[in-house]
Amino acid sequence: MLCWLVFSARRILGAHVDAAPGGFGAGTVVRLLAGSAGLCGLPAGAAPYRFVTLDYPPYEYAENGQVKGMAVDIVRETFRRMGREVTIEIYPWARSIAMFQDGEADGIFTFFKSPEREDYTRYSREVLITQPISLWVPRQSRIESGTPLARLTGCTFGVVHGISYGSRFDTLVRQAALRTDESYTLESCINNLLQGRFDIWVNNRYGAVYSLRKAGKRDEVRELTPPIQEPASYVGFSRKRQLDALRDEFDRNLALLRKSGRCQKIIDSYLDALK
Repeated sequence: MLCWLVFSARRILGAHVDAAPGGFGAGTVVRLLAGSAGLCGLPAGAAPYRFVTLDYPPYEYAENGQVKGMAVDIVRETFRRMGREVTIEIYPWARSIAMFQDGEADGIFTFFKSPEREDYTRYSREVLITQPISLWVPRQSRIESGTPLARLTGCTFGVVHGISYGSRFDTLVRQAALRTDESYTLESCINNLLQGRFDIWVNNRYGAVYSLRKAGKRDEVRELTPPIQEPASYVGFSRKRQLDALRDEFDRNLALLRKSGRCQKIIDSYLDALK
């Protein structure tokens, strides 16, 4: 009874969720209880942990009121193995980071490491998933594969507001060596690229393929190979919430999940759908 009351109070206090990019209307709740164990199986007084993420298919996204994605499924399976409950909520990325930074959320993913995030983040030691970052151009573009970033300084790069694209690209942007044009959704990025608002779209490979196919525009855009970087992304645990023990438990169980081959099966199930 105590567990149910704690869970209910937490759910009521945190129930309102803003619209996810390209997803639901304002005020729609995008919430998923991860894990198969019922609330009665939780330790006395244990409320679900609250994790936030963004709409970034196929890693994490909302579809028909459900939170899905390869990263979501790996986090869910890891918490299930731990015997703990977790809620996963989708917000615009800048808001998710702000909530996590302020201690409103216990965790966040998929999170790249950066010096400025260290002050409020305890990263999982285990890599959650890697994200090959690629450059995309209209099919008729004269920009060729293999062109170094250093030779593309005259181009404008389309990005999503608040998203990190790995240390290499982010550093060049901070140094003002590359010019960017920000959109708020992947769909806007694709449309702006094809309308000539910028020259090159930056995105992780799998997310780009997913979004292009969904928009029916896969044949209008081509990838410049190889990827500019393949950074590892992690799960961030709140320093304010003092969750070091949870982070360590998560690491142990994620390592076991990966060793079992289950992580790769989850990833492959989503990649197969993109073929």
